[in-house]
Amino acid sequence: MQFLKTQKYQPSFTLQSYIDTYWSFQNVSSKSILMPIVPDGCMDLVCQKRQWMLVGAMSESKIMPIEAGDDAFGIRFRPSVLPQLLHIEAHTLTDRIVPLAEVSPSLHYQLDRYESDEAQKVILLDALFESLCKTTVFHQPILDLVDHITLYQGVRTMRDLEHFTQLGSRQIERLFKHYIGYTPKKFCTILRFFTVFKEVIKNDISNFSAIAYEFGYCDQSHFNKEFKKFSQFFPTHEIMSVFYKTKASFHPTIR
Repeated sequence: MQFLKTQKYQPSFTLQSYIDTYWSFQNVSSKSILMPIVPDGCMDLVCQKRQWMLVGAMSESKIMPIEAGDDAFGIRFRPSVLPQLLHIEAHTLTDRIVPLAEVSPSLHYQLDRYESDEAQKVILLDALFESLCKTTVFHQPILDLVDHITLYQGVRTMRDLEHFTQLGSRQIERLFKHYIGYTPKKFCTILRFFTVFKEVIKNDISNFSAIAYEFGYCDQSHFNKEFKKFSQFFPTHEIMSVFYKTKASFHPTIR
């Protein structure tokens, strides 16, 4: 039964290094739905009930009730990007959801003007964030670290990161605390989990043992424990299939 209407939109080519996706959902059923917010290392800006909220990077899953008829629109930023755009310390917002107006009144004011249909909204948001990113001096080492860990699907050690960056462990720890909100070890653990999570959900993988070993888990029990910890649902739960199998649409164009 289709009870959650979902949509994803790709950002412009210019923004693909900074924004992961624009997304939306609507509960089209007559009942409340319990939705897991699964940690993925990212931070989001979410508009729900006409209020923009900043969702910090999560270190564990949270269950969010979605009432009948409720909808939301969000912008998922790649790890470290939003703290740099807003000049904030990521660790102060880890596991927190706060009104955007408290963190950045200026950005809140600009976002609050967009009330058009979703496709048009994405076009306007692309223009806004292309301008903001163009005038922001990003910390390249942390962007490179995120790309490196993503390339290896989270299977990295501190020694690997030191070798890649030629920085000491304390410097790397400080970078992660300031720009991402996790320790490097925690970030790698979450990224590995989320990579496996997407693989399991999108491809209906039933042989959990094989994928557990492939991604460096000790055994299936270790994998199951981590999956439950970070998602609060097992891979076969219906809500996982409905929400996380959604695919990004083509980037909208003006006609």
